[in-house]
Amino acid sequence: MTTLPPHAPRLWTRHIHTQTNNSNGTKDAHLTYTISTNPSHIDLDALAAAFESPMTYWAKPMSREALRVCVDHSLCFGLFVRDGDEERGVEGDGDEAACKAPQTTILGPMIGFARLVTDYSTFAYLTDVYVLESHRGRGLGAWLVRCVDEELATWPDLRRCLLLTRGEAAVRMYGRELHARSSGETDAGLVLMERAGMAAVSYGTERDGRGLTEAKGDH
Repeated sequence: MTTLPPHAPRLWTRHIHTQTNNSNGTKDAHLTYTISTNPSHIDLDALAAAFESPMTYWAKPMSREALRVCVDHSLCFGLFVRDGDEERGVEGDGDEAACKAPQTTILGPMIGFARLVTDYSTFAYLTDVYVLESHRGRGLGAWLVRCVDEELATWPDLRRCLLLTRGEAAVRMYGRELHARSSGETDAGLVLMERAGMAAVSYGTERDGRGLTEAKGDH
């Protein structure tokens, strides 16, 4: 049985117009992308397929039982796509809409994912962030991380969120969208990054009131 996290589920929507060229000419498509933190929306089959692909270089294939435990003990952000011309259970204006009940919300296939391993209060670790290759180039990865940042910004007792990544482009993206700072490299060549929260403590210097000063102490 799926257990809802301590924070109420959130849902964001984004509409994108695309054009594809084929032998019959140019085809227009209007797509609606949705990000949901409702754990009942997460597609374990899609997640398993992603972990079995070379795209997720940091992960190994997992059983459905292990994935269920993983999802149930994390705050997950599922990224979904559907034909934007279809009205199928998602309502609301702007980037964020009310999250409907699972049985009435048809979001389409899950094509991206991110999760926070967290106590839902003081600490979070961001991992397993991906967007399928067929949907890249549309700013969806940055949007997904930005939604994570929006959620973390509502946690008054958050001290820090950590993540590991690699590549200059990824470091820049997390710095821009998550307001994370690099804290050095690991022996494996991964970059450790930290996003300070509102309750972050800066050792040896005065905190700036927004909780965005760099923490340098016992982590």
